[in-house]
Amino acid sequence: MARCPECGGLMKYHSAIKQIVCQSCGLSVTRHELDSVWKKVRGENVPEADDSQRKKNRRKEWLEWYSASKNDKKEM
Repeated sequence: MARCPECGGLMKYHSAIKQIVCQSCGLSVTRHELDSVWKKVRGENVPEADDSQRKKNRRKEWLEWYSASKNDKKEM
């Protein structure tokens, strides 16, 4: 079940209006809108920051791998 981004209540899909409606506060959104809101809340909607962070994580993982001993590399 989806959670409401406004109040955290449970959301239920209503096929008659083709939207997901919060059972607590009454917020009504489409699935696409709900995904967009949650991406914004999580900070995933900013491609530049996301790309930059992904590159940093990749460099960090490589450095950890490079610094590890041969036995540790076999386990990875």
